[in-house]
Amino acid sequence: MTGPSRILVVQAASPRVAGSPDAGAEYREIQRSVEGSQYRHAVALDCLPAARLADLSDRLIKEVPAVLHFSARGTPDGGGLRFLTGDGADAPVRDRGLSDLLGQFVAEGLRLVVLGACWTSELAELLAVAVPCVIGTAGPIGDQDCRTYSRTLYSSLAHGRSVGQSHAIARATADASGADPDYLPSLRGSPGTIPEAVYLIGPEFRVPPARTPVKPRGGAPGWLQFARKRRL
Repeated sequence: MTGPSRILVVQAASPRVAGSPDAGAEYREIQRSVEGSQYRHAVALDCLPAARLADLSDRLIKEVPAVLHFSARGTPDGGGLRFLTGDGADAPVRDRGLSDLLGQFVAEGLRLVVLGACWTSELAELLAVAVPCVIGTAGPIGDQDCRTYSRTLYSSLAHGRSVGQSHAIARATADASGADPDYLPSLRGSPGTIPEAVYLIGPEFRVPPARTPVKPRGGAPGWLQFARKRRL
């Protein structure tokens, strides 16, 4: 039996930069979703605060999560996902290098990368070459809209639904809540991967639905009794 599936939230948004997402608020939303779920015992949630790129690689070398979620800022025109710098600001990293880095850990169990940042569609395309499931956004998305999506996504995943269905539910919820439909998060799967067949909760944790056996009443089934009467 394997252990709980791990979710690592990488808080790479600098609070010193105007317009940065509230990484703490997003983590609390995800935490509440997981703690209130049916299979909360099968999920281990953790965060990497004030993350620099070196912090991320160090953490992945020690332990590989099933889900890697970034609370960060993106850069327009494919400029890259932004990480904290030594002076407390943030700066973009190269998409190709980050994609190659994360690709090293797919064989060790990394199944889903959620890019909770604007302008991350190009990075998502690169990651989806190797990572089974990747979620990114083509343009600007509001902080509240992003949290709505994340809260719903992890609630659905931790209730035992697939990545494909959980994304569809979260996307529809964000859309209904007023998010810009042109910049809703998009899901990509690696070649040969069906997101509807990828789960956060392993089969050893999922409880099959209870079935109540149906017992016939009065001996023979009704249709058989009717047939007997006709023969008489």
